[in-house]
Order: sequence, then C-alpha cells, then structure tokens
Amino acid sequence: MAGPTDDEAEAPLDPAIARVQARLRTMMLIAAGTLGVGLLAVFIAIAFRVARSGDDTPPAGGAFQTLVEVVTPGTVVATDVDGDRLSLTIDGPEGKVVEIHHLPSGKLVGRAVLLAK
Repeated sequence: MAGPTDDEAEAPLDPAIARVQARLRTMMLIAAGTLGVGLLAVFIAIAFRVARSGDDTPPAGGAFQTLVEVVTPGTVVATDVDGDRLSLTIDGPEGKVVEIHHLPSGKLVGRAVLLAK
C-alpha cells in the first residue's frame, strides 16, 4: 500500500481529531521539557561532584599520634578504621575477639567476644 504523494491532496482532518492531535503535541512538549530539565539537573550534579572532588582538605586540627594498647593476648588477625575508631580482630585464647579503640586517645571503647554455635 503506497502512502500519499505530492500529487494527491490530503483530506482535511476531522475537528475532533485535530483537537486530539493538538493535545498530544502539547503533552509531548511537556514530557520532552521535563526530560530535558531532569537530564540537565543530573549533568549539573555530576559536574558539581567532579569539581568538588579535588577539595580534599584535611580535617581541622593537627595530626595526632597515639599508642593503642591491645588488651586481649593473641594474634591480631584484622584491622579496620572508621572515622576516629579502630577495630581490631584478635585470635586469642577465648576465641575471636573484637576490640574497638578511640584513635585520638587510644582508649578502649568496647570489646566483643565472638562465639560459634
């Protein structure tokens, strides 16, 4: 089936169909504008994060040096740092023990013995 050519004139649209077509065109413009604003916001957020990634200034105050005394006798198996807390996993005579120390002061904050069932 061939489409209309330049030689054939198209019949005028029914007024109801013309209104539906105009409403559809308006909704498509609104959707495209919303999509454009959303994409622009995402690109601005990415550019902001990239621009701010070079501002890794050290925290306020001077560097600290501390001595952490391990309370549980045994072998230190794993360590982890989160903010100003140091977590030590120790394989000792009681089994595995987790000690949490405050880094600036070196004080023991908490201790947990891990038991297997």
